[in-house]
Amino acid sequence: MFEIRVICAAPDVPRVAQAVLGSVDATSVRSFPTRDGARVRMYITANHRGSHADCTVCDLDGMTLWATPEGREEWRPCTGIDDEDMLAAGLTHGARRREPWQRTTHR
Repeated sequence: MFEIRVICAAPDVPRVAQAVLGSVDATSVRSFPTRDGARVRMYITANHRGSHADCTVCDLDGMTLWATPEGREEWRPCTGIDDEDMLAAGLTHGARRREPWQRTTHR
C-alpha cells in the first residue's frame, strides 16, 4: 500500500483523478483546498492495480465508461469507485461536495 499526493488546479481534478485512479486500486481518496485556496490537494491511498476480478463497478474487464470534460463518454480503466462516490468525493465535473471516499471492506 502507498499514498499519492497530487496538487493541481480545481478544474483539473477530474482529469488528474481519472489518470491516477485508472492506474492503481484506490482504497481511499481525500481532497482539500490548498492554503491559498487556488488549488486542490488530493491524497490517494492505493495498492498496485489488480485484475478487477471481484470489481462491482466494471464488468470484470477493468474498463468502465468515464464522462469527459467535453461531455462525452469514453471507455477508460476502471477505478473501482462508482459514479456516486466519485461525485461525492469531488472527482467528477460538476461535483460540489468534497467528502472523503474509502473502500468498504467486508469482514
